[in-house]
Amino acid sequence: MWPTQVIARIEGGLGNQLFQYAAARSLADRLGCDVALDLRGLDENGDRPFQLDLYRVRATVASPQQLHELPDWRSSRWGRIRANLSQFAPAIYSYPLFWPRSFAFDRRFDQITRPVYLVGYWQSEKYFAWNQVHMLQDIQLTVPLPVDTPLLDEIRSTRSVALHIRRGDYVSNTAAAQFHGLCDMGYYLAAINALKARIPDIHVFVFSDEPDWARANLVLDVPVRYVDANPTDKGHIDLELMRQCRHHVIANSSFSWWGAWLCESGEQVVYAPSRWFADPANDTSDVVPARWMLT
Repeated sequence: MWPTQVIARIEGGLGNQLFQYAAARSLADRLGCDVALDLRGLDENGDRPFQLDLYRVRATVASPQQLHELPDWRSSRWGRIRANLSQFAPAIYSYPLFWPRSFAFDRRFDQITRPVYLVGYWQSEKYFAWNQVHMLQDIQLTVPLPVDTPLLDEIRSTRSVALHIRRGDYVSNTAAAQFHGLCDMGYYLAAINALKARIPDIHVFVFSDEPDWARANLVLDVPVRYVDANPTDKGHIDLELMRQCRHHVIANSSFSWWGAWLCESGEQVVYAPSRWFADPANDTSDVVPARWMLT
């Protein structure tokens, strides 16, 4: 029997979870159905908490019965082949599954006509840009930040720029470092200089998972405030502060991507790294929205 809900496999940190939700919810809105979330990926990896429940998302967690019916798909070439076959023979493969061909926008997504099980990272606004109004409504904290949250008033009252330096496992984990790579100081200096030329009175708020490293290594000739990193389970606070900034200089990180995308400033300027992954063979042409500046 064909499923009646879009089901999304959720894994990774908050930024990845938001991409997975946005793609699934937008597909479900187009099809006129509900969304259920498969959290097994989070349980298996065990290093990131589920955080979509902090937001006003329109989705439920998949029930044990639904999980029993779902295949436990993981990335592999054979997995992708089976995923394609499952869309045409769901009775054989238990559940029709859709998997993107690469990090670039998969145009087949727009041809989906019935609910499927989505497995992937969906790192492009092309999966949900048309649904922006609903996404901005859904990705609101159920408990807003208190008005006395440190730095919130300063961010709102200045020409604030959220600058994100992502290190963490991009440095400590060899495999992650080789796959993702790091944005160097030259990128940040070039972006801030370009932004300062357009908006002279900017105030930069530096967000980083290694704030002490950022303090020691990032030297700018504009007013700077360093935001003390919140623990992993409180990352939504930093994301909300980033969202409140007027402009953004993001890292090659889904976390700061969302900090910029959720911003509703009418004057927003965003600078993003021209290379998203260390290996240029990865097609990331659709990750950065066309209206953002590449540096």
